[in-house]
Amino acid sequence: MNKFLEKFLLGKMLKSKKFWYTIAGIITTFLSDTFGLEAEQVNNILMSIGALVLGQGISDSKDKK
Repeated sequence: MNKFLEKFLLGKMLKSKKFWYTIAGIITTFLSDTFGLEAEQVNNILMSIGALVLGQGISDSKDKK
């Protein structure tokens, strides 16, 4: 049963746009020094990603109705 749940949840996560947007935000935060980004630029990127996640969540909730 645990293997089924792990496979189902992992498979669902990997197909989720919200998951990948969040991963992109985490990578951007960790590599911001490498990319030479200032704090304001990182903040703007993360706010944009947050808007994408929120918008995708709204779209997903409308699709389920």
